[in-house]
Amino acid sequence: MITVRELYEDSIRYEEKTLAHYILHLLQEGQVSLDDDADKIYFLQADHEKVAQMIEQNILGFSNIKVFSLKYDDKRFAFIFAASEEEAIQFFQQTFKRKPYNCHEYPLDFLMSRGNEFLAFRDMRKEHSHFPALAGFYERR
Repeated sequence: MITVRELYEDSIRYEEKTLAHYILHLLQEGQVSLDDDADKIYFLQADHEKVAQMIEQNILGFSNIKVFSLKYDDKRFAFIFAASEEEAIQFFQQTFKRKPYNCHEYPLDFLMSRGNEFLAFRDMRKEHSHFPALAGFYERR
């Protein structure tokens, strides 16, 4: 059995902002408590407009920074942390003085090899304080 508390904490840890805001709203409205079984969450009880406002206002303070893969040449890709695809492309062009061949968003939980370890982009993002930022390169063999 997973509790509402565990589900709420996981939704924050993995930045599932919609789920986290819905749970927070249901907690505030007294529809569930943190010690309840998560199976008892009934999302249809929520005021969807209020939750949408909470998400828009980002009251839980989720980061809007994503990671993008921009193709540098046939074998190399730059990974850039940015708020949007447009911001990532602009940063790439300013940094490398060229246009990328393409740009694709990657999931923050995607694991990349760095030295002798594997690290998720979500953890790499914590190493930066200013964005956009270069996360690193990948070279295909």
